Amino acid sequence: MVLSHAGLFSPDVILMIELLFVTAVSLLVFFYGGYYLFGVLYGKNIRYRGKRRHLPRVSIVVATYNEEDAIDDKIRNIEDLDYPNELLEVVFVDSSTDNTPRKLKNFQQRSALKILIIEEKVRKGLATALNLGYSVASGEVVVKSDCDMLLEKNAVGKIVKYFYDPSVGAVSGAVVISNSCSVEKGYRSIFERLRAAESNLDSTYLFNPFCAFRKELIEPVDVRSVADDAELALKIRKKGYRTVYAPEAIAYESSPTSLRERVTQKSRRAQGHIRLIFQNLGVLFNPRFGKFGLVIFPANFFMMILSPWILLLATFLGLLSIGVVFGFLYMVLCTVLVVLLAVLMYLTSKPKIVAGFLDAQVNLVIGLFKLISKGPDFMWSKGHRS
Repeated sequence: MVLSHAGLFSPDVILMIELLFVTAVSLLVFFYGGYYLFGVLYGKNIRYRGKRRHLPRVSIVVATYNEEDAIDDKIRNIEDLDYPNELLEVVFVDSSTDNTPRKLKNFQQRSALKILIIEEKVRKGLATALNLGYSVASGEVVVKSDCDMLLEKNAVGKIVKYFYDPSVGAVSGAVVISNSCSVEKGYRSIFERLRAAESNLDSTYLFNPFCAFRKELIEPVDVRSVADDAELALKIRKKGYRTVYAPEAIAYESSPTSLRERVTQKSRRAQGHIRLIFQNLGVLFNPRFGKFGLVIFPANFFMMILSPWILLLATFLGLLSIGVVFGFLYMVLCTVLVVLLAVLMYLTSKPKIVAGFLDAQVNLVIGLFKLISKGPDFMWSKGHRS
């Protein structure tokens, strides 16, 4: 039976459904097509404007919680860094209940580096731990690095060189997926190019857990933050400094390969960015913040706040249109096919970019529901940091 012939939809309603569908699809196609083209054309090379100065003193801040399986690798990785020892200090903020404190103290006793260990008697969340670490750091530049993240030997030198440009207040390095999670690789293949383009235009919004900040510009982040790196970078950009991406400063991390772990991690990160964007709507289309306020922040608002729901609306209206024209059974069949296609792309990650995009959209929806129902998940656990 054709639904429209059954009188369930008037011609005006059918026309409205079709117009809304075309509008939703057009918004997605024109935005992502245009922004991807912007990334291709403007993100080829980072336009670095700094001149070589003295190497700054650097503090690496690492928050740890029950990391006894990962801490040995992290310690060896820190020892292998080629940044001068006399210019490097490492600050651990630890709230562990396993053997992590003992291993940290052994490292402190035998290392030629300056090692500070702050023990949290009560674990209050990642943002609180980082605020403590930043507050005691003595370096001119403070580098944040997760415990399960391994830096290339030259990563610190590569990231601090951007601070030779006095207009730069924060820098995000590149995080490379070290395992075979091709869905995450597909997502990052898009956003890494866009971060480069945003940096060339003004500043990038997206920061990751390998990042660096001018110490003099650091201020405490919200203790309930689930996007602490992006929040601190945004605070610095609002002070008038640029926040840029350093693709040659590389760190490695593993991405969850199981569906459950991946959804837990990605939806947690999503809720952090959703919350942060809504807390800073005053930046949206604000010329006070230059091209960042007029172009980059609105683009990220679209991608993280509007895009998932426009995609859902377009999918619903497309399936509804099929039902109106061809009948209910065709609509059900197409719905099943759409779901199977989405699952197949996720499992096979082909095409990788599309699978990564759909994965991000789904986790943004899940993240919003978690944020509304439970509030921000700021008490991180191993593998689920922001």
